[in-house]
Amino acid sequence: MITSSKRRFAALAASVAWSALLLQLWLTVNVVLGQGRGFAMGLVVYFGFFTVLTNLLAAVCLSAFASGPRVPGHRVLTHAAAITTVTAAITMVGLVYFFVLRHTWKPEGAQFAADAALHYAVPILMLLFWLWVVPGGAVRRGTWLWLFVYPLVYLVYVFVRGEIFGTYPYFFIDVGQIGYGLALRNSLGVLVAYGAVVALLTGLKHVFARPLHAARP
Repeated sequence: MITSSKRRFAALAASVAWSALLLQLWLTVNVVLGQGRGFAMGLVVYFGFFTVLTNLLAAVCLSAFASGPRVPGHRVLTHAAAITTVTAAITMVGLVYFFVLRHTWKPEGAQFAADAALHYAVPILMLLFWLWVVPGGAVRRGTWLWLFVYPLVYLVYVFVRGEIFGTYPYFFIDVGQIGYGLALRNSLGVLVAYGAVVALLTGLKHVFARPLHAARP
């Protein structure tokens, strides 16, 4: 059931996501312009990151939920499968950043704020939103394959984009540096980790779906 409190929470989470996305856009474009490249290249770099695209999806889904059925595509954007896909992906954003990427640089100032929001705040808010809004039992093992469409499409997009522009957003899939063999193996590893996250979320929903009396000895 969609309540006003759920919509307010979605609006709050969406505002955090949109603010972080706009801040990161400004930062990315300024860095690219400082390198002597144009605004268009700044957009290319910005929209190459899984973090950005996934936070954008989260912001759109949260905004649709907060705004109600008058928003075009509301039914699709607020469907349990869509919210679960975004939640799994944004959880991966946080986990990969924490365990793999956070050691590779030391952001400061505005960049630190953007990083904290995109990699920690939004993933946590989205996970809480998913736990609260998506009904228990709504995520079934039979729908797992659909949840993999987004990360698979992203990987295809990254490799095609890399062939065109010669740049890759993450070192572990940088074909120019490590070659296609290792990049594809790393991609498979990411998909396996994503599958583990989906399994964990599915398990959580099955636990939450159990009646309280069923959990008693």
